[in-house]
Amino acid sequence: MKPNMSLEENLEALKANAALPEELSEATPPQLYSSQAIMDLEIEKIMNKEWHCVGREDAFEEPGTYRTTTIGRDSVIVLRDRDGVLRALSNVCRHRMAQLLEGEGCLKSRITCPYHAWSYGLDGQLKAATFMRDNFDISSCRLPQFSVEVWFGWVYVNLDPEAEPLAPRLAGLTERYESYKVSTYRSLFTAEEVWNTNWKILVQNFMDLYHLFWVHAETVEHALPTRLAEALPGGEGYAVSEQLRVEGSSFEYDQAMEVMNSDIDERLKSVVPLIAIFPTQVISISPERTFWLSLQPLAVDKVKVFWGVDVYPGSWPEGEEGEHRKQQLRESFDRINNEDKGIIAGIARNAAALHAEPGRMSPKEASIIDIQRYLARMLCD
Repeated sequence: MKPNMSLEENLEALKANAALPEELSEATPPQLYSSQAIMDLEIEKIMNKEWHCVGREDAFEEPGTYRTTTIGRDSVIVLRDRDGVLRALSNVCRHRMAQLLEGEGCLKSRITCPYHAWSYGLDGQLKAATFMRDNFDISSCRLPQFSVEVWFGWVYVNLDPEAEPLAPRLAGLTERYESYKVSTYRSLFTAEEVWNTNWKILVQNFMDLYHLFWVHAETVEHALPTRLAEALPGGEGYAVSEQLRVEGSSFEYDQAMEVMNSDIDERLKSVVPLIAIFPTQVISISPERTFWLSLQPLAVDKVKVFWGVDVYPGSWPEGEEGEHRKQQLRESFDRINNEDKGIIAGIARNAAALHAEPGRMSPKEASIIDIQRYLARMLCD
């Protein structure tokens, strides 16, 4: 690859990469990670038009509960209103574009702008605006609303008013994994961090079975050996792989995993799927817990990572034992994440190198092909 390729040259390289047959597949062209023009195009054609995970539905159970996030360049409020409706609203005041809310919490009544005290109902309708002229009709002003969908207990938001629904794109996953009953899992904890890498590198790394035996040799490999992991055919909206767990093993904490779900398919009792929901969510599911990350690109080499763990109802002990196990689980996933962070930060740096070239890929990396083909569909129309 030559340095400083134009946007058109980068798109041609992506298109050619996606067209390769699987037996000749290559890694993503490096400037797809380092080009600001590519990132600007991703915001326009992917972030502004696709479904993005904003958390678990049980985090919004109480009326007034909210969380703020950013999708593309838009700040968004996700909340449960007084009528129990789950909504996604613009987090930008309709007066002078001040940000309405920060972080997460529970609203007692209205959303009030910190700048001039314009206040909105939880449905987004403007309710009060002091010192305005008599000819200003507050009933004609409301916050823009975005589409919301729930799949397997995760909440997704799409900024595009013409977006196709999410569920049909994930029908293959729903059919294959519905007996896990993931929608009933309860949030155990969430965390938010900034990682020094490109968002696509992180998604591909999560789906890369090839690095597990080496990078995660001390954490994951003994329980989920690479030799028993296989990439499966993906779908329009996802890539998927499956790992097989060694019976009686655990990397999450110091006791073997138990299958409490009596309705789960027999085949799935020892299966741990790895799933990428395009474009920005990755998931690991087991009969006892989930581990998931939702990504917000900040720059070509920085991404905000909102991640969490959820547990199957009844599988988690109460009291001191539960807190001890929760601490172990958090430390285990922190350790696994830390094993990856340095590697994928290095990839982001090296993507801008003069002599960076994509190499041939292993069958254990086949899910990355699905990701590359998705990017080509979205960016190379």
